Amino acid sequence: MDFILVLAKITPKEGCQDSIIEIANELVYETLQEDGNIDYQLLKSTESDELTFVEKWESPEALKKHMGSPHFLNFGEESEEFVENMDIQVIGAEEIKF
Repeated sequence: MDFILVLAKITPKEGCQDSIIEIANELVYETLQEDGNIDYQLLKSTESDELTFVEKWESPEALKKHMGSPHFLNFGEESEEFVENMDIQVIGAEEIKF
């Protein structure tokens, strides 16, 4: 199965990790309901304040639609003041069956 994998790493400003997590609650919930979404998680590093969205999409079209969704756009606007840096990696992938 081919899919799109997204790793979106967020470095929060000092003391802002909890604010980002709180704002992300609606984003994660709504995204998991979207057509074309396979998985969507927000992970917290055990070694730093870094947060990482790990996303799995059926197609580039599904990802593009997600990026225009109200909950995605709202998250970007509401979290902007709390984010120091964001690094996004998009990978076309194929599952290896053993």
